[in-house]
Amino acid sequence: MCVVPEVIGHRGAPDDENTLKGLRDAVANGATGVEFDVWWTSDGVPVLSHDPTVDRTTTGHGPIAGMTAAQVRLLRTKRGQKVPTLDEALRYTVAHQQTAMVELKPTPTPAQVQSLLTAIRGNRADKYVIVHSFNAEAVEAVREAAPDLRTALTHQKTAISGAEAARYGTSLNVSRFLATPEAVQDWHAAGLRVYVWTANWPPAWEKAKAAGVDAVLTDRVGPYKEWARTVCSATPQPTP
Repeated sequence: MCVVPEVIGHRGAPDDENTLKGLRDAVANGATGVEFDVWWTSDGVPVLSHDPTVDRTTTGHGPIAGMTAAQVRLLRTKRGQKVPTLDEALRYTVAHQQTAMVELKPTPTPAQVQSLLTAIRGNRADKYVIVHSFNAEAVEAVREAAPDLRTALTHQKTAISGAEAARYGTSLNVSRFLATPEAVQDWHAAGLRVYVWTANWPPAWEKAKAAGVDAVLTDRVGPYKEWARTVCSATPQPTP
């Protein structure tokens, strides 16, 4: 049986990252989930953005934390898309039954954690969401407030054991360079699902497949799906 990792659209899709169009494009190309980034506005609304400022991705300027949600709503990306709220993104992912990997960029305050949970609960997104972050403190804040939610540490550069990673949740979102077969076996033994990022080309996809990871985050969902079809169609079938 040919098994390839599931595919998650990294920031949705690169041309329209962290927008509803980016999420739609990833799903249209065959993603089983989408990953996106969250910051909070000055009035406490979680919105999608990778960067702390809007300068790179929109025609506006300044930090998201210094803008109200209404001000952010007036912005457009350089390709004409709106900056969505977390509520809007989750509404879409739930409607399409997509895994939503929600990356927290800052460590949230208690009030920000509550706004996160309100968006998740209000959209009945609990079973679709994985809250993850490079900031261990951010993950711990969510786990303390909502131990029933799926969470994950996002990790790079140094080795991490399954026992250590399991302190932060039910999954591990890890740099593809750390995902050796031995490491993945250890993470799986600790009860973790393993996601690797950012795998954009066939050699990285083959390595992830050989290591036995559960899913890859990629900017190239369509090419990944075509590669997966080619790999599995070329796999010799057992003789009856």
